[in-house]
Amino acid sequence: MLLRRSLLKTATAVLFGAAAALSINTASADDYIGGWQKDFPVVNYGVISVETATDNLKSQKKFVDYASKELGVEFKLFTAAEYSGIMNGLVAGQVQVGWLGASSYASVWQNCKCVEPIAGAQDVAGGMGYNSVMIVKADSPYQKFEDLKGKTVARNDANSTSGFTIPTYSWAQMGTPIDSYFNSPLSGGHQQTVTGVLNGTFDAGFTWTTVNDGFGALRKMIDKGMLKRKDIRVIWTSPLIPTPPVVIMSSLPQAMKSDLIKLFLRLEENDPKVAEAVAQGKTLGMQRVYHEDYVTVMEAKKWLKANRKKKKS
Repeated sequence: MLLRRSLLKTATAVLFGAAAALSINTASADDYIGGWQKDFPVVNYGVISVETATDNLKSQKKFVDYASKELGVEFKLFTAAEYSGIMNGLVAGQVQVGWLGASSYASVWQNCKCVEPIAGAQDVAGGMGYNSVMIVKADSPYQKFEDLKGKTVARNDANSTSGFTIPTYSWAQMGTPIDSYFNSPLSGGHQQTVTGVLNGTFDAGFTWTTVNDGFGALRKMIDKGMLKRKDIRVIWTSPLIPTPPVVIMSSLPQAMKSDLIKLFLRLEENDPKVAEAVAQGKTLGMQRVYHEDYVTVMEAKKWLKANRKKKKS
């Protein structure tokens, strides 16, 4: 996997060099191409919330300042209380760049085919994905998910990959609708789920993390002092989910697309703290991703949509 990513990154750099040479004969492969800024003096960057909107503004400020300086435009953070706010912003063209979950990307693409993924975080072990996990309090009597049948197990937002799509699809694949197996309310977000488990509102809940909690919802809460890792246990883990993608509008000028890809792929090398803010934790940096990396999640979303129609009819 690492070799493949390295080769892709090298090939991408070569393509950037060729594009730059076509535009500016004196440009090196490391230069931004530019020329698009007059048409996009402001770039809206939408981030789905793994924390509160206020926390999002704080954690992403380093990146928007960095991106503005690097590209010579004003990067503005676009926030919303629900995932759908960022998704709708991309569909409407109000957001040019977004950090989404795999499920959110699948929904937007299936809705308008107007976006494409460009980069995603690589975990500290070299993987390009994360896991949906079911957590309980450390002192809870529940040792496996079967012990929670009939109990209250929170999901998050209906557009959350780890907090809704993957658990819902996984239980269906096991032969039991998740709503029949658990009492499974929507908490509204990852922090709400984890907090609800800690205070006893929920017997368990779904959230997301990576190897050694390098990045993800648990890492953000640990870093902010909202969670002591010893206070929870993971009792179910999903198969690997493709890494949350940074996506861009497909209609953007090619030079702008190339410069945005460069911006994200260089983050870890140029400013590790900014890279950490974007990825929501510690990683090996951003690597190139493609639509094909998200096919499995696309299938899960199709299944969810088809089954919602069945319930309505």
